[in-house]
Amino acid sequence: MSQQINLYNPLLLQQQKLFSFNTMAQALGLILLGSLLFYAYAWYATSSLRQQDEEARRLHASSLARLQQLSAAAGERPASKMLQDEVARMEAHLGARQRVVDLLESGELGNKQGFSEYFRALSRQTTEGVWLTSFEVTGAGEVAISGRSLKPELVPAFISRLKRETAMTGKTFDTLEMRLPEPAPAADGKPAQAAYVEFNLHNAQAGAAR
Repeated sequence: MSQQINLYNPLLLQQQKLFSFNTMAQALGLILLGSLLFYAYAWYATSSLRQQDEEARRLHASSLARLQQLSAAAGERPASKMLQDEVARMEAHLGARQRVVDLLESGELGNKQGFSEYFRALSRQTTEGVWLTSFEVTGAGEVAISGRSLKPELVPAFISRLKRETAMTGKTFDTLEMRLPEPAPAADGKPAQAAYVEFNLHNAQAGAAR
């Protein structure tokens, strides 16, 4: 009787290693190389940012020194009336915006969401030659606005742009007052007329409460 031998028995086959030492060494080498490349790039990027920061610092120092020189030179001669008016205009403009920010952050307004949208609308509708000096909030949606303008015709244009804002829907400003400020004494003793007009804008409710 013949006997058959199974030569394909998996137990008799040589077992193959899935991860040999060489394969693992190559993988670790690739990981190490990738890490070195990453850190090299990070060092390069950091070095570039550091150089940009140093350059910005040098530019700031140079600009500051130049500003100090100009300020010292300007102090040696009388400031022009136009420059003084421009400085006053910018200070009033920044002061008005800061008052708006302080009012919103203080939480003193009961309807913060509604008022914040209203003041955002005012901030977006900045008109060249027109700056606001005060906001008087008397109730939800009832306000009085005071400001100055280099030209009287710029005020209606500012109001028209303001009414296009979504937050201004249903708001009606029915009173507009415009006047020339009191002349300020000049260096020669003669009164000098300011180069702007003052205006007050409010609705009936706000006007009655002022």
